[in-house]
Amino acid sequence: MLLHILNKEFTINDLKNGNFSLEGDEFIDNVLIFCFEWLNGKEAFSMQSSGSTGTPKTITVKRQQMYESAKATGAILKLQRNDTALICMNTDYIAGKMMLVRMLELKLDTWIVPPTSTPFKEHQFPVDFDFTAMAPIQVQLSLEDVGSKDRFLNTKKLIIGGAPMAESQEDEIILQMVNTKVYMTYGMTETVSHIALREVSATSDQLYHTLNNVLIGVDHRNCLNITAPMTDNKKIQTNDIVKIISSTSFQWIGRADNIINSGGVKVQAEKVEKATLHHLFDLGYHNINLFVGGVPNDLLGEEVTLFIEGVSLSAEDEHQLLLKLKNELGRYELPKKVVSVGSFVKTNTLKIQRKQTIKQYLDATDA
Repeated sequence: MLLHILNKEFTINDLKNGNFSLEGDEFIDNVLIFCFEWLNGKEAFSMQSSGSTGTPKTITVKRQQMYESAKATGAILKLQRNDTALICMNTDYIAGKMMLVRMLELKLDTWIVPPTSTPFKEHQFPVDFDFTAMAPIQVQLSLEDVGSKDRFLNTKKLIIGGAPMAESQEDEIILQMVNTKVYMTYGMTETVSHIALREVSATSDQLYHTLNNVLIGVDHRNCLNITAPMTDNKKIQTNDIVKIISSTSFQWIGRADNIINSGGVKVQAEKVEKATLHHLFDLGYHNINLFVGGVPNDLLGEEVTLFIEGVSLSAEDEHQLLLKLKNELGRYELPKKVVSVGSFVKTNTLKIQRKQTIKQYLDATDA
């Protein structure tokens, strides 16, 4: 196993014995220090949650939880010793940190680069990769860059996490990534990265399938709970509304905290978003960032509002969109307003912060 980081190469003994110098670069130094601590048996690590649905918090995670997660991922993806891997995510957060643990525990030959939206464009790699993990925006932009796309398409196994992908984006993956096994992940900091994967393919059943030894259930809201070795065998209750299909599979519906109460009717934001993205794609708006949120309304309580980042729809396109949605959605699900926002408020891992974005919009409107 070798670690390649910005033109430097380290063996596992180099990392374990501290045969390296800190570079004064925060990204590189944090990677080297974590590897040294892991290989010398450190028993607990502090992780920062992303804060996409609330205030970011620090969580202490045991070594055994991280080991169990890495082992389960290696098993389900059939990763082998000396497989080549690319780490191009922020290693300060759980997704990137667990890529480091997989590298060290599964003995993967790994290249690490600082997080960037187009890693294959900005870096020349001497190998094709057996395995990597990316955020949706990295996948989207890597597929769009003609100069580096072929090298990206040679990746054998790709996991995507951090945010849902639009149906049109998944269709593009299916069309172009014919030689790559692609999976959407389900997980969070509290579950030490993903506990389930959903294959993105023309023959996929569209369900998330759990890793080994993961137990799932739901509470009275139909929100998923998880008990697994990677949760330290403690039950983690989520706010994700799901439909349990079997003891090892489920369908993700949306987040309970994204439900909008409009006129006494509960509207699931993700349902409206999925339909909107589909129809906007047909109208020629590709790879668009949007979300549906509730804005205070004296009559309805909350008004279903469509927020779009950086793009203003023409009057005709907005009219056509709402006509199409009217045929598909219920009366209270139909957006009452379409708002263009210059840029959404996002976390350090580029997840949209809905409540903060709505507050920013309302503050600007009231000013």
